[in-house]
Amino acid sequence: MPTSKDFSNKRSLFHQCEILSSDRTRIGYKSIGKGPGIILVHGALRDSNDYTRLAIALSHCFTVHLMDRRGRGLSGPQGLEYAMNKECEDVQAIREATGADYLIGHSYGGLVSLELARMDASITKVALYEPGVLINPMDDAWMLRYEQAMLKNDRLGAFAHFVRGMGHTPLTRLPYWYAKLILRLMVRGNHWSKTAQLLPQNLLEHREVQRLSSSYLNYNSIHADMLLIQGGKSSDSTKEMMKELNRTIAMSTLETVNKLDHFGPENDGGPDQIVNLLTNFFLISEGD
Repeated sequence: MPTSKDFSNKRSLFHQCEILSSDRTRIGYKSIGKGPGIILVHGALRDSNDYTRLAIALSHCFTVHLMDRRGRGLSGPQGLEYAMNKECEDVQAIREATGADYLIGHSYGGLVSLELARMDASITKVALYEPGVLINPMDDAWMLRYEQAMLKNDRLGAFAHFVRGMGHTPLTRLPYWYAKLILRLMVRGNHWSKTAQLLPQNLLEHREVQRLSSSYLNYNSIHADMLLIQGGKSSDSTKEMMKELNRTIAMSTLETVNKLDHFGPENDGGPDQIVNLLTNFFLISEGD
């Protein structure tokens, strides 16, 4: 079993790069491995560091380009004109720089990957772990409360409104003050510092999720091979969304990994449970 020291040593094998997107925003990414190129597009309230283990696990068979989406890490700010098209342009810029044609997207990064695959038929294979797709518009009152809390510099309050508003955890059913107290106890130290820093970006990203709600029907035009992965421990609403995506996208396959939840690709042990699914999916056309 790899030790923490082994893991730290492997992190040093990443080659750091940056490119300029269409609007001249700097987009940074880290590359590791040899073989067919994959761009890994991370979720909201996350950056490239959260997917290091998955990138390392895949690097035995692929060249993995682990990007920092705009607004965090190695990349520049989201910008005043932030929208989904900016995210797609960023991934396209990395594709052009690296020649990678495969995508892996998680959560909001999965929504980015879907939108890009819909617009660009040259993308041949996409793997998605619970992409941030809404099949029905959600009540967005929580976004207003989130924004109001941010204006008061109450980031913990904003986070509580987000967690309750998304409806994927038991905290949804708790009073706001109690959910906020629990989050104060559960999300601490470096985890909280990183979350608090990314809350402004998260709000803009979830406005895009809401704007694109119900647009999943447009994904019936996607011709790429698509692997959809869900966690067995994820919410019923997430599983219903995944079934609907699988019905909508012609060349898709839905797989369930029983022991994982929404955060499977980043949690300890999660990458080991999905790496074989991903490897087999992407290597089919490579003849392995």
